Amino acid sequence: MDNLQVFYDNALTPDDYREKLTDLKDGFDKIYNEHDITKDNEFENFKNSEMKLLVIAEPWCGHCMLNLPILFKLAEEAGIDVKVALRDDNEELMNGYLTNGNKVIPKVIAINKEEKEAAVWGPRAPMTTVIQKDIMKDMPEKGTEEYDAAFKSAITEMKEKFKTSPELWDAVEKDLKATLIVQ
Repeated sequence: MDNLQVFYDNALTPDDYREKLTDLKDGFDKIYNEHDITKDNEFENFKNSEMKLLVIAEPWCGHCMLNLPILFKLAEEAGIDVKVALRDDNEELMNGYLTNGNKVIPKVIAINKEEKEAAVWGPRAPMTTVIQKDIMKDMPEKGTEEYDAAFKSAITEMKEKFKTSPELWDAVEKDLKATLIVQ
């Protein structure tokens, strides 16, 4: 995508994004406050990357509640600038970063010093996918009343797991660092 800098310039700061959080604010804050960044070789490589990060996200998204506090803290401790473009307000940007044809978030785009895409992460770390598949494995047929009730229950279970699993937070951090290193 050629105009990433335009989206970046018009995006929210992490503080502005946090102000938009409502029902997921407690989970976001819990993860942000309790997760400690691992200062390993991958952290040093991440820290030394010449980049800034543009995130496509929404305050109502459970996966954003899990991933963004870790990303914000990682970037903050590494001295890397981050901005957030809201998915629903940036259709052109989102359409450039679809997952299997769908608008799945979050997406993290590393922008190099030439203002070009250097790496993309998202929408989730592999461990998150395993947890999600396990929770969703016995879902009723989509489009039924049973499905709707089971889906709501699964979402609640996932959000709870996301905000209470330090090993998941570590896996997300590790995957972010491995994917977003820019040389």
